[in-house]
Amino acid sequence: MSISTLLQSRVKELDISVSDLARRSGVSRATVIRILAGKDEHYSVSNLQAILSALGMTLDFVAIPAEEFKDSVATQKARRLIALTQGNVALESQAVTAKSAEQYLNVTKARIASSRRKLWAS
Repeated sequence: MSISTLLQSRVKELDISVSDLARRSGVSRATVIRILAGKDEHYSVSNLQAILSALGMTLDFVAIPAEEFKDSVATQKARRLIALTQGNVALESQAVTAKSAEQYLNVTKARIASSRRKLWAS
């Protein structure tokens, strides 16, 4: 869900007008309208924080544990790589058991995760 969608939902929930939100947040009405509409992609964090505060919301940065996140990135890359390989050699038409596919995924993921360059490169 986008930030603008979350903000719009909260504005409706609180039944607050854009003018009142602008006044309470100290952010110009035009900027509030652009942020709520999702048309201002380069707004400042201070403007966002002011609007959130005026809506009784907070901006929290929650980090996924590093190992969990790296595993997730490696898994996504491995799935993408396997899909490319399967498409190139037509493995999708061959009978591959779920167990074999899972083993191949785990081996590929481990190879990607073992190399910083492979893990973070696009």
